[in-house]
Amino acid sequence: MSFADARTVDAEDVLGPLEPGKKLVIVGDAETTEGLSERVRDSDVLVIEATFLERDASIARDYGHLTAAEAATLATASGVKQLVLTHISGRYGDEEILEEATKVFPNSRVARDFDRIVI
Repeated sequence: MSFADARTVDAEDVLGPLEPGKKLVIVGDAETTEGLSERVRDSDVLVIEATFLERDASIARDYGHLTAAEAATLATASGVKQLVLTHISGRYGDEEILEEATKVFPNSRVARDFDRIVI
């Protein structure tokens, strides 16, 4: 990139070292994990809705959402490295959702506004 004052900035001057490809997958309003396994397989980070707890799975189906346990089970079965849970119902505390997920997939976290996650 060149500027009016004749300065030139090359990408190598402002970017860090190249890294091999990373895989970020974002899933929302899924209702089921059927068919997602291959898409999320071996992702570095999976950001996925965990709107309900497993005890309310029937409500989750009614509204087209997943439970924290379902999201975590998908992550485990698909070789995901980190699970980030989002789109959580206000009827639960984040800690309840996280507890259910970490029983199945320990490297889980709940997304918070303005989080920065290194991939």
